[in-house]
Amino acid sequence: MNERQAANYRFFQKLLRPAYDIAIDTSIMNPHFAPEEGPFVLVSNHRSDIDPFIIMANIKRPINWLGASYLWNIPFVKDFLNWIGAIPVSKYKSEIRSAFDVAAELLEQGQAVGIFPEGWDYISANQFDWSVGEFQTGFARIAMQSHAPVLPVALMGLSEKRGVQPFPPFIRKILDYPLEMQYIKDRCVYQKLHINVGRVIPCPENADYKDRDAVRAFTKQVNEIVVELYNSMPKVIGFENILPKPAGPRPPEPSPEEQVAEKEQNADVRKKTKHTDPDEDYGEST
Repeated sequence: MNERQAANYRFFQKLLRPAYDIAIDTSIMNPHFAPEEGPFVLVSNHRSDIDPFIIMANIKRPINWLGASYLWNIPFVKDFLNWIGAIPVSKYKSEIRSAFDVAAELLEQGQAVGIFPEGWDYISANQFDWSVGEFQTGFARIAMQSHAPVLPVALMGLSEKRGVQPFPPFIRKILDYPLEMQYIKDRCVYQKLHINVGRVIPCPENADYKDRDAVRAFTKQVNEIVVELYNSMPKVIGFENILPKPAGPRPPEPSPEEQVAEKEQNADVRKKTKHTDPDEDYGEST
């Protein structure tokens, strides 16, 4: 991001912090592990569509976020993402290479880059019941290409609920959402959230980002560390008896027989309510 975009980013941070302090009960462990200067690649698990904003509100350093390219199809969102220096990336190889080259160049300039290596897999599964999914290798290639360290972050939903998607499926089709994102029904909404920031992981020495085995090995190393961070509950007062409560799978749809039984039950309740003896409710009249 340029200087103007960095100033925009910091301005937006000032708006986000009080808003999220009110809306979500958020705690963070070791935010000082984020370097104040020099390049790094921030990686985190991805549970909700507000995850980048959560991290923006809690990590002071401006970060060039890599985001799914379909977000640039949404009116006003495109302008905002460009306003804060975000980088669009899709699943097309040519666009992936271009986005990774931009990210590597920013790292070589001493800036920070952020990415969610699970992609949209967790969100599109719409289950909200696992902790950390399998990481894709893109972040490792970027880090190894520019010899930048990785900052691992784990987002732990201590209390979550299911919320409604902001756009219905036909709007998502028009906006060219990927097929796996067009029909999901819910989104994960945080009520209580813990952020665990880990120590910077150095890039492997003599790293070759074209060596697929080396890239996979570094990806696995970082993935395992984020899992450890996710499973590390703070040992401080107030967290003794807290366990993560994910939003969980969507309840199964009732069978036709169950739907009929529920309708009959509701009809009986309405009938009883309608014909209640007033003397029974309010006492006998004199």
